[in-house]
Amino acid sequence: MNLKILLCSSIFLFFLKPNVPKGAYGLKNVCKLNFLNFNGFLPLYKTNKYFSKHDENLYESWDVKPLWNAKPFSLMKLPFNPQDMSPFLSEEAIKYHYSKHHATYVKNLNNLSEQHKDLKSLTLEDIIKKYDGSIHNNAAQIFNHNFFWLGLKEQGGGMPYGEIKEKLDESFNSFENFKNEFIKQASGHFGSGWIWLIIKDRKLEIFQGHDADSPIKQNIGKPILTLGK
Repeated sequence: MNLKILLCSSIFLFFLKPNVPKGAYGLKNVCKLNFLNFNGFLPLYKTNKYFSKHDENLYESWDVKPLWNAKPFSLMKLPFNPQDMSPFLSEEAIKYHYSKHHATYVKNLNNLSEQHKDLKSLTLEDIIKKYDGSIHNNAAQIFNHNFFWLGLKEQGGGMPYGEIKEKLDESFNSFENFKNEFIKQASGHFGSGWIWLIIKDRKLEIFQGHDADSPIKQNIGKPILTLGK
């Protein structure tokens, strides 16, 4: 999936102010929305190991390294240095969500796969679409976190351009209107969940997913970016 959206990010809200030096930008190559397909899209698979080229010694105290090679589902390596995301995401906040929440979902799904052997042959997308309850919730939260981490990058920030800018203007009248609406829906969402920017019928929309819910489960569009709350 070749996409890039330029944005500034915090753990709950992004686009806090314009022209910031750090933040997030997600999923590579902003210009071509027609590359949207899930064939080979890493967050939907069991493992994705080629990320995280920075110093792995950073994770010695996080107790996550064994999960990088766990089977049948593994913990995605972070595609950025957690020390370089400040001030928008502190290393402490990243560590908590990655080593506590994200890692726990991986452990839970692997444990469930021992009780439900068919899970071992399925991708995250398969599981999200097929199952409900605890199996769905853990698989969906792995996918949601994978997608969120992939949307972050050191030295991000800036304005979108190319086809994504055209689609934002077409769907929300302007990038500024999109930012305001996304922040409004994210901050107004009651309880925990994920706010998604999706593309549906070649138009961008905002989707609110409560708890682990996602556009994958609802089959209402393809996700472009997400923010956990």
